[in-house]
Amino acid sequence: MLKFLNTIFILFSTIVFSQNNKYNIVFIAFDDLKPLLNCYGYAQMKTPNFDRLATKGVMFTNAHVQQAVCGPSRTSVMTGTYPDQNKVWDLKTDFRKSAPQLISMPEYLKNQGYYTQITGKKIYHDGSCAPGHDAKSWSTPYKLNNPKDKKKGRPAFRLFYNDSINKLSAKYMQEAKKSGLKDPEAIEYYAFKKLMISTESSVVSDEGYEDGIYAKEAVDNLKKLAKKKQPFFYAIGFSRPHLPFNAPKKYWDLYDRNSIALEKFQKLIPETPSFLYHNFGELRVYNDIDNSYSNQKLIPEEKQKELIHGYMACVSYVDAQLGKILDAIEQNNLSENTIIVIWGDHGYHLGDHTMWNKHSNFEQATRIPLIFSGPNISKNKIVNQPVELLDVFPTLFELVGLDFPKHVDGISLKNILDLDEFSSVEKDFALSQYPRHGDRMGYSIRTEQYRYTEWHKNGYNTSKEYKDQNIEYIELYDYEKDALETVNLAKDKNYSELVKLLHEKLVKHLQTLNKKNNNL
Repeated sequence: MLKFLNTIFILFSTIVFSQNNKYNIVFIAFDDLKPLLNCYGYAQMKTPNFDRLATKGVMFTNAHVQQAVCGPSRTSVMTGTYPDQNKVWDLKTDFRKSAPQLISMPEYLKNQGYYTQITGKKIYHDGSCAPGHDAKSWSTPYKLNNPKDKKKGRPAFRLFYNDSINKLSAKYMQEAKKSGLKDPEAIEYYAFKKLMISTESSVVSDEGYEDGIYAKEAVDNLKKLAKKKQPFFYAIGFSRPHLPFNAPKKYWDLYDRNSIALEKFQKLIPETPSFLYHNFGELRVYNDIDNSYSNQKLIPEEKQKELIHGYMACVSYVDAQLGKILDAIEQNNLSENTIIVIWGDHGYHLGDHTMWNKHSNFEQATRIPLIFSGPNISKNKIVNQPVELLDVFPTLFELVGLDFPKHVDGISLKNILDLDEFSSVEKDFALSQYPRHGDRMGYSIRTEQYRYTEWHKNGYNTSKEYKDQNIEYIELYDYEKDALETVNLAKDKNYSELVKLLHEKLVKHLQTLNKKNNNL
């Protein structure tokens, strides 16, 4: 009987919704994208399409993820919940198993009349979602096509045109088979680990690498979606600027490597514990990176410049793909009824604090680009108020006029986005967290000016009661005086009252989450 009533409700919702609300959503994710964009103040960056979207919408300069690594961050935005609620703190936990009561954003939209579709990778993290890239989320089955350049063919492992890699890949896959491996993915990964390099610049078309294929598919799909009478949620997941930093040569040519500046603060913060940092193992697995490099032995400057150059090239490469999608939205007369949101799944260390990649509670890891554009959204507006990536879920639902499920932790940002310059939302900090060494969790709140972080031991998270005695270490940074986070001010007497205030804010928030999590 309950199943029958649910079916009637969904059918009724679909009929009512299709008659009264026609806003579509184009939801675009970029893997490992920090706000290294021209519109965010980095004049050296060639990102005309990110800039173009920012002038047509609202750009958040102080947006932060809930955990700076792919699986937890993407689960968080797709369910609107903190990692402590969805129980995803790693790269292999599927929230459908860890928190089966949760409903994903596209699944909930689909149940209320939307047609939902995905192109590309990394809307969810592959290892942290159910088969079919979380098949419950999509109206049409997930499909992933391979890149191909018209002249050079398909790249090895979907990534490399390097002649040596192409010649040796068959050799190592045969070696994998002889060692007893039978699963095709395991065989390919065995060879991939032997051969992968951190950067590649090749004279190929945009479609020669995977993000060009995704953009081409997106353009074709938008043409088809525009003809549907049903509103749609279309998710496009780009793989760059994630490692390896591979992009067509023309995007590398946009930048002069000799003029690339290295990070100014490549040290550990004085008198801070080692668990604040990591030795960027994600980068060190590449064969052209000496595995001895660490926060005690920095990567040589020339290699640093190559890596940063590659990251910048990849940003411009995905910017060009974004431009194709924005053009397709306009060409198919979708601009007037389509909301666009672009986001990165976390920031990225490019040598600051001795680190590369993400995996920390520092600014470079948690801060992301976040831009909304569409009908009834302000244009060319910049917002400095701190917001969280999980706020995207309730914001999109309120923008299209739908209720969102009670499990959602985020708040709607609609009042910031709308055309009323006096409307606002009550939100004075963004929360991020990061686990270390199994039983330690760091919780970090970012206000407009400060970051306050508490590291808790004894396996604490918000499913448990908050206890001051679990606090192992505290950090405080003042971004007006120290934008590079070079000095921990937590013990500075001049900041003692502020530390007390921010501690109280954090405790109150964590206790609220504790009550909510235990009542679901």
